[in-house]
Amino acid sequence: MLTKSSKYAVRAISYLVVNSSENQKILVKDISNDLQLPKPFLSKILQRLSAKDYISSSKGRGGGFYVTEDQLDHSILDIIIEVEGKDRLKRCALDFDNCDEAHPCVIHHMIASEKGGLWKAYKEIKLKDLKS
Repeated sequence: MLTKSSKYAVRAISYLVVNSSENQKILVKDISNDLQLPKPFLSKILQRLSAKDYISSSKGRGGGFYVTEDQLDHSILDIIIEVEGKDRLKRCALDFDNCDEAHPCVIHHMIASEKGGLWKAYKEIKLKDLKS
């Protein structure tokens, strides 16, 4: 259900949560190499998340990406919605625009509770939980 962008974002942020700090910034090329993700695509994702203050970055010698203590309170769902531009977990699994409770698609009622459970789990998982 998640796009490649969201998966890359969550993987990269998980990496940053575990490996970075304000004193230990990580270059996008190192994240890309360690996680085997395409550097240009990952760079765009991380820049977008940094611009929206989900992660931090600094330029120049000793620069890179990192996560501050305050940013650890964001949820995985916050990251997914930022990267997707919308809440894909609330969209129809078959991508019908008019699918809802009043006009359900053929599988709407079969997966609604599972989608709701996944949405709730992503909302409850905070970045700080990824440190464990």
